[in-house]
Amino acid sequence: MSKTAFMFPGQGTQKAGMGKDFYENSQTAAGIFDSASKLLDIDMKALCFEKNDLLDQTEYTQAALVTTCLAITAVLKEKGLKPDVTAGLSLGEYCAVAVSKGMSTDDAVRAVRQRGILMQTAVPGGIQGLKN
Repeated sequence: MSKTAFMFPGQGTQKAGMGKDFYENSQTAAGIFDSASKLLDIDMKALCFEKNDLLDQTEYTQAALVTTCLAITAVLKEKGLKPDVTAGLSLGEYCAVAVSKGMSTDDAVRAVRQRGILMQTAVPGGIQGLKN
């Protein structure tokens, strides 16, 4: 008997356009993006789908990536593909916990938004700022 694992990436895997096809083709995915937009008062469609400078800023990156991963996962689950186990690298751990029902989608999005703000505040220049 085989098992299915859903593995979620960490920060650095984000790119403009991520999740757009899911948003456009699934009411479930659109609902997750729209809910995150309202919850955080951020236009997630613009942040995730359009080329912009904010997507690579930690305080925005983390919420954008988690929202995208949760939206994609919701569609996969809706299609009948469900994980037996979940795992995540760093930021991806929040998705893994939410998908396994350890926290709600809204709580995961809120938590990573706050996490991103705190990390951006702690190291305003990002990793490059640590080298100086």
